[in-house]
Amino acid sequence: MVRIAASVSKGWIHRETGIKFGEEYYFSPRLRKEVDLKIASFLEQHFSGYAICNLESNLVSLPHYHPEDVLVGAIQPNLIIGMLLGARFIAYPDQDADIEEKPLSGITSVQALPEPGELTAHPMVKNWLSEIEALKKEGTVIPPFFWDRGGRATIHGPLTTALKFFGQDILFSIYDKPDFLPSFFLWYEEVCTRLIFTFARATGMAITGLHIGECSGTMLSPSDYGELIIPSLKRLGKAIGPIRLHHCGNCTHLLETIAKGAPIAILDTGSGTDVAAVRKFFGNTLPIDLMPPLELLLPGTGEVEIGEWLKKVQADNDGGELTVNYHLEPGYDPQNHLLFHELLTRDSNQR
Repeated sequence: MVRIAASVSKGWIHRETGIKFGEEYYFSPRLRKEVDLKIASFLEQHFSGYAICNLESNLVSLPHYHPEDVLVGAIQPNLIIGMLLGARFIAYPDQDADIEEKPLSGITSVQALPEPGELTAHPMVKNWLSEIEALKKEGTVIPPFFWDRGGRATIHGPLTTALKFFGQDILFSIYDKPDFLPSFFLWYEEVCTRLIFTFARATGMAITGLHIGECSGTMLSPSDYGELIIPSLKRLGKAIGPIRLHHCGNCTHLLETIAKGAPIAILDTGSGTDVAAVRKFFGNTLPIDLMPPLELLLPGTGEVEIGEWLKKVQADNDGGELTVNYHLEPGYDPQNHLLFHELLTRDSNQR
């Protein structure tokens, strides 16, 4: 079974509607709800008959998407933790937000890091908890680290977070200071676990799973991945819930290592990943979320090329559960994106 989940970027929304994503969008839940409802209405009219939604690059699970919900602290997880560590938040009108600096640059010992409990007691966390309590009477409240009613928490992977907080030079520590990153990962896991459970309790959210966005993991060799990342994945899965593991790019070289070491529930991966290899190592019961190749999303590609790619994916998938995920960006060809819907099914009621 091959399905499709379609998302749109802030850049594309801004270009098409003029909506600006200022700081208030991220820190005023009522304003965010108002803006998100406008976006949902626009997409419903612009792509009439197609399930194309504002899914935060498919962090939102389509079956649990409700734009009328009130989102508190709906900010990328490593930005939240970065702010708790002192980094300044930057909102851009036409793209995703970010933080200004690397908050742990210059830190050389985990003993210099704050106690995880200090972060859960941070004024920003307390403010969000107060907002959650005040907003409960206005509808379903989705807390920080969650994106929808489904209960799947979201974090960035430990290596991706280390690169964000320390900078690229942290990679040298894999060999120069081999104990440093594993120690940081333990600290990071405790921070994530405390924050996720704090916010889940505040809303009564039942935690059903954990999305781990380990975008940087594909730069590692299988042996380094096994030594560095797998232990962290196992601990996070045990502490929080079944893992949806995300890699932006081709993770084919890591599949055997992941299959042997990490009990994942969903693999969310880039287009270069070999679907047949996924089925070889995981069988056809593991759900796969798969991005199409970039070249199929750009102008100049047509039905033949998209159809050939889909045909190969379906053959390699061996009857397993697979969802084609795309995220419409400025510069992409919307008609190409719609072809994925059309070619997967000609029934407009299923688009």
